Amino acid sequence: MPAASKPDLKSQCEIDLGFPFQAPQTPSERLRRLAARIETGADVWEYYCSGPSAEALEARVAELTGKPAALWFPTGTMAQGVAARIHCDTVERPRLALHPTSHLLLHEHEGVHHLHDLELGKVGRWNEVLNADDIPQDAGCFFLELGQRHNGGLLPSWEGLEAIKERANAYRVALHMDGARLWSLRQAYDNRSYADICDGFESVYVSLYKDIGAMSGAVLVGSEPFIEQARIWRARMGGMLPVGLPFIVDALDRLDAVIAQMPELVSCAKALANEIDRLDRLSVTPPQTNLFHIEVDASIEAIERARDRVAQEQHIWLFSRCWDYPEQAHPAIEINIGDKLLGVDRSLIINGFKRFAEALTEV
Repeated sequence: MPAASKPDLKSQCEIDLGFPFQAPQTPSERLRRLAARIETGADVWEYYCSGPSAEALEARVAELTGKPAALWFPTGTMAQGVAARIHCDTVERPRLALHPTSHLLLHEHEGVHHLHDLELGKVGRWNEVLNADDIPQDAGCFFLELGQRHNGGLLPSWEGLEAIKERANAYRVALHMDGARLWSLRQAYDNRSYADICDGFESVYVSLYKDIGAMSGAVLVGSEPFIEQARIWRARMGGMLPVGLPFIVDALDRLDAVIAQMPELVSCAKALANEIDRLDRLSVTPPQTNLFHIEVDASIEAIERARDRVAQEQHIWLFSRCWDYPEQAHPAIEINIGDKLLGVDRSLIINGFKRFAEALTEV
């Protein structure tokens, strides 16, 4: 009998730590839930990213982040490119400063350079968080990712963050937050509000699909003039979906509920990471958010083989993403804790990683 393919292995597992990270629903279940929510509201079609639902979502994100205005985008890639373009055009300095692990450098085929004619400048070191001294005076915009995904969600200290804000202001360099995972940051910063964290940033992008688990979408926040320019660029780049209603309502349906869950998700991540770090050949930097990386002293081939063995024997899918970049000492498994794991017996997951560690040395 042929071995099961990786997608089949994942689907056959009773516990799944891979993407998506939210409790599973069938497409029909999800759409019925959205229909029920729409029926409780205006129950009218909304066209070209405007209408009561879009306004409610944008107002809520603006309120949470403490910014005057907000705009929904179909993707974060589009939203961040627009932010960089506006800031660099404003000061006529076409250099965008990015950490080497930035999503814009690793996963977007240099889209900001090709679409917006910006020079992409790497600042800082791969395995370290950015600090105030990394801000170049000749940049038009400085992107700060909170937390840095490819470092396992590392964050600057609160004092370090405040120093970055002060230096960017002194240099008149627009400070933009890549806040794809903003929603998980409050516990790391002594439960300060999202508005306090976002204060000092000229603009902030937040994802609606990563931690929130909406089907798609992002929101860009900033001053009213900034958002008016962003609205024009959204249209220029084809972001005016004729009907964005399902995506927008889906985000509204999930946003506040997931934010309320976030302390529990972060606590779960910390507890799991602490136990996994005790296993041979596995190393975890203590997480600050609901995301963490497990460095594995083995080859990618051995790592994937061990994962598949656990899936076959224990019906646990431990991970989908394993990053292996030259700058890393070892490949790193990415773990992101979503609500689908809250009701799972943690000892089962730990036993899965114990078996995984053992299987790394098996031929």
